[in-house]
Amino acid sequence: MPWHLLLLEDEASVREAFALRLRDQGYVVQTAGSGEEAFGLLRSFEPDVLVVDLVMPNLSGLDVLARVKQMSPTLPVIVLTARGTVKDAVEAMRLGAFDFVAKSIDMDDLLHTLRRVTEFLTLQRQVQLHSGQDAARYALDRVIAKSPVTRSFLAQVQELVRNDRVTVLLQGETGTGKQYMGRVIHYNSARGTKPCVEVDCPSIPRDLFESELFGHEKGAFTGAAGRKCGLIEMAEGGTVFFDEIGDLPLALQAKLLRVIEERSLRRVGGMTTVPVDVRFMAATNRDLKAAVAKGEFREDLYFRLNVVMLTVPPLRARSEDIIPLAEHCLLRSALALKKPVRELTDSAKQVLQAYHYPGNVRELSNLIERAVIFCNGPSLDAAHFPNDVSAAVAPMTVPAVAPTAVPAAEADPFMVHLSFKVGERSLTDLEDAIIHAVLARADGNKTLAAKYLGITRWMLDRRRKG
Repeated sequence: MPWHLLLLEDEASVREAFALRLRDQGYVVQTAGSGEEAFGLLRSFEPDVLVVDLVMPNLSGLDVLARVKQMSPTLPVIVLTARGTVKDAVEAMRLGAFDFVAKSIDMDDLLHTLRRVTEFLTLQRQVQLHSGQDAARYALDRVIAKSPVTRSFLAQVQELVRNDRVTVLLQGETGTGKQYMGRVIHYNSARGTKPCVEVDCPSIPRDLFESELFGHEKGAFTGAAGRKCGLIEMAEGGTVFFDEIGDLPLALQAKLLRVIEERSLRRVGGMTTVPVDVRFMAATNRDLKAAVAKGEFREDLYFRLNVVMLTVPPLRARSEDIIPLAEHCLLRSALALKKPVRELTDSAKQVLQAYHYPGNVRELSNLIERAVIFCNGPSLDAAHFPNDVSAAVAPMTVPAVAPTAVPAAEADPFMVHLSFKVGERSLTDLEDAIIHAVLARADGNKTLAAKYLGITRWMLDRRRKG
């Protein structure tokens, strides 16, 4: 579908020349010679973009811009000028113009800006389309909360849904669902119809982070061919979610702090500040308080983020949720893999309930997906899970191999009990089961588990992968 433009230019020859070139580029163009005529057309034409000349009799381009933003705040407006000043450009941007473009015979700057506008509008429409779907996917009543721990956590989430401006810090172990809960908070709040932009702090190169986050102006650095809106601007009206905020370099922490405090930003190479209306959320599996004490994280940013801190509980603390979560993952994986699997057997439930889940909900989802791949019937059984997972069920003392062997004391939490049926399990299976059991004793801490086993962390990873 072609994009519709309304071109407001008081000089007839310029107006027709520009309209002809724009139509050649595939745009549907309506023209107006005055502000009054443009407002009449706006009621019937409903353009995607308004292009307005700065200098006109009666109503100037800035006058038109100010009135249009009152009537239709989301309509992108491009201001054209043959002899504009920096003051005019600053005022146009303050009033909400998408860009301030110099007139030229070849119209290169205008065409480039129009391409950016239409890319922005396309993204905006995609976000609006998906936000409706995501609102249903992340609805509060779809969050599995059978355990008292999860119900208590959701009560706090509901308070944050009602207050859509407060900054939120989500903490918890890897795989607990911090990113998921951030989306739940966003899509159930008044900001749910606006974008939720996620910033993966470790994955963005340090030298590009500022440009990606705050945007840049044309010519700000080599390769900056035009203005680019940053991730924070793209989230206007919605939420910016910083994943693994603890990995953000110290130099960038100070710049982010200023944006959060002032609710405005300055693009790289820009001279003016751009106000932003977004909610800030952040997530980390690191202890930020300890990072502050070590000088690895700014104390002022920590306190600014920590207006409300939520700790997402690990899966082992919410055992009542394990089977409902597993059943949900089972149906999702079966549909995705086109498998006829529809239920968990009692033995499968027993295995899943007994497992420790150092990787939390993410590990549960991966275990179910793997099991579904190897299951060809309607029921998922304990045999479809890896041996180290199955070994967690009903541990028994290993039979003594020498008269001097001493049975393990049940009261000692550091004794590992394993079953080994000759002819059915291999030495590798037994090693895997021992490693898993020690990892469970160490609460998933690989370094501590390696110390207990008397091997290096590198050797532990090698043996687990093997």
